[in-house]
Amino acid sequence: MHRIECHYSIGAVERDTGIGHDTLRIWERRCGFPKPLRNEKGERSYSEIQLRRLQRIRRLLDQGLRPGKLVPLSKDALDELETRLAAQQPEQIGQAVNALLDAVCSGDARRIEALCREQYDTLGMKEFIPQTLVPLLSRVGELWSVGKLQVFQEHFLSQQLNRFLNTEITKLQQSAGEPRVLLATLPGEQHTLGLLMVAGLLTSRGASVINLGAEVPMQQLEQAVEQFRADTVGITFSGAYPYKSIRSHLFELRELLPADVEIWVGGEGLRRLCKLPTGVTKFKSIDEASSA
Repeated sequence: MHRIECHYSIGAVERDTGIGHDTLRIWERRCGFPKPLRNEKGERSYSEIQLRRLQRIRRLLDQGLRPGKLVPLSKDALDELETRLAAQQPEQIGQAVNALLDAVCSGDARRIEALCREQYDTLGMKEFIPQTLVPLLSRVGELWSVGKLQVFQEHFLSQQLNRFLNTEITKLQQSAGEPRVLLATLPGEQHTLGLLMVAGLLTSRGASVINLGAEVPMQQLEQAVEQFRADTVGITFSGAYPYKSIRSHLFELRELLPADVEIWVGGEGLRRLCKLPTGVTKFKSIDEASSA
């Protein structure tokens, strides 16, 4: 039985890669990639193979490489480049991460739970997240981008980690104090695992965390700050969030919230963003944010 190949609209590709539709059109014209199909209305659609390649290009752009050198590369050339870059980096994938990846591939939820428990009991929340979860999720992203891990497997792992972290955070929050940090993502941002890891690290340092989760309207954030008497609002942006919208959304949020309420932001979507509103602090890593 043949698998039907999925095709994605330009809006879906922009959402899932963080590469703007204008940029996609420029690359198509100047570099010959991507090569979308067009329907009778002239609307572009992109194959799953092209989406995955664009995901890989985005990951390499985030490492500082230039699009003019990356976009024209073939799949084999991208493979070679990623292999060369990986060889130049220190080995960060330990036995625990590899064991977790094996459990994901075999669909073994109990094994994932047991491995997380073992690492957590040994390291504690403060070290479990940067030493185990961050390299694990980075590796998952790499495997997905080259087609060695399926979307449903990534979602399966996310569900297991969400359950584990929420359970442990709830325990730690029983003795939480100051500051009071409100966490959320804005409308259009559905990825919340990074937010949950920030909640875990902040909780491990004694902060009181109110995690509102995904896609909270800005006006609702304003009301939540008042109700929960929050000192800080933390917002995460994944690489899939529309890059061109981030700055304007942050200016709007800064205008809505009281001046004495800090705004912390982080995530892959902010990696290239430099100019931020006054009163908005960008953190390069979740561990850096938790130390603030």
